[in-house]
Amino acid sequence: MKLFKFSFYLSMVLLFGCASTSEIVSEFDETADFDSYTTFVLCIDDLFVENIEYPRYDNNEVREIIGEEVEAQMIKLGHKTNVLNPELQAGFQLIVEEKEASFTNCERQDEYSYWEECTIDTIIYTEETLVIYVSDFNKRQIVWQASVSCDMNRSKDRLSKYINELVTTLFKEYPKS
Repeated sequence: MKLFKFSFYLSMVLLFGCASTSEIVSEFDETADFDSYTTFVLCIDDLFVENIEYPRYDNNEVREIIGEEVEAQMIKLGHKTNVLNPELQAGFQLIVEEKEASFTNCERQDEYSYWEECTIDTIIYTEETLVIYVSDFNKRQIVWQASVSCDMNRSKDRLSKYINELVTTLFKEYPKS
């Protein structure tokens, strides 16, 4: 029976930790002319760690890699960096939440029991979401944003490649011709 519980917990951890496809949610201001924007600046405030209680998921290294890739994608879209007079501000948010999943485990105590005893097992897991946004300085509003579930708890050698792929995937939703 302990083997069953162990395999159950292992399968749930793999299910929550290894979801292969995450849904991208993207929105943009339909009135914005994305082709008219030429300059941008990266939001420096987004480089500071916000989720200090989750250092494995949100730390200086993770934020630096995300910031560099957001800047690279904006340049790839044809925007130029202009700190003094930007039209756009590009940035990101890393949301880290602790969640619970409860499961009912019904089993018979022994061969003489007629009724099953049901207990509830609770697993606590961490869910992360990366949100990238671009805002218009003159309108003072976000004109595009995209988000996806992610997992920043990776080894240093795999982290950079993972983040670059995530940010690149999100910027494919950017509405610029």
